[in-house]
Amino acid sequence: MKLWGGGAPENKLLVGKKIGFTLAEVLITLGILGVVIAMTMPTVVGKYKKQATISQLKKAYTVLSQVVLRSQEDNGAVAFSSDAVDASTVKKFFEQYWLPYFNSPTVSKEGTYPYGVDTPFLGLNGSLSGGVGTVYSGGRIYFTTMDGTAYFINMMRWETQYDEEGNQLPSIAKYSSAQSVQVDLNGIKPPNIFGKDVFVFQVFFDKNIVRPYGYDKTQAQINSNCSLNGIGNYCAAKIINDGWVMRNDYPW
Repeated sequence: MKLWGGGAPENKLLVGKKIGFTLAEVLITLGILGVVIAMTMPTVVGKYKKQATISQLKKAYTVLSQVVLRSQEDNGAVAFSSDAVDASTVKKFFEQYWLPYFNSPTVSKEGTYPYGVDTPFLGLNGSLSGGVGTVYSGGRIYFTTMDGTAYFINMMRWETQYDEEGNQLPSIAKYSSAQSVQVDLNGIKPPNIFGKDVFVFQVFFDKNIVRPYGYDKTQAQINSNCSLNGIGNYCAAKIINDGWVMRNDYPW
């Protein structure tokens, strides 16, 4: 006796079958993902590091600009003496015009090497930059702030002297109206290379302005310096001239 009729026949092949991936397919997929991640990760990390460096560089530039303005408001315009200066006058200038305007700075002691060596900064071309430390008699002061940024100030210029007969005498130190500041964005941590984590500015107390070192050079000179064949101490000028970005020609 026929109990039911009509309708489509049951597809017995689909009954109880589970749809999924085999172990081999999963392993192949994971392998492909691993290759893609390995290829893209350096680019992603590099882009992040560039952006982080630029952000830190902007902050340092802002800090220096505020130091100059606040210092002038409190102390008035700086009148640089043409006379020779010594350790005591340098220390007094630093403690009046620089020190109060940073966030709890720690000044390195004289006769010590904050980086462990006297020549810690490297140029992009591998050249060495020495004399990083606090030497008041030489107009050099190194200090760090609470955020880990290090500042190395060189506020002097050395003038060669001659006697009446034209014989060269020992050079004497005088204040420079354009005081150089090397900013190490991450302090003593590596790489300590110009254009990577070390950038150079000039502070003009007599004009109340801060400029990247090399600001008065041509773009060709800046590009040549901020390259793998150059020192790299114009790299802050290159970044700022390029609109606060690291373009494809930046030696990262």
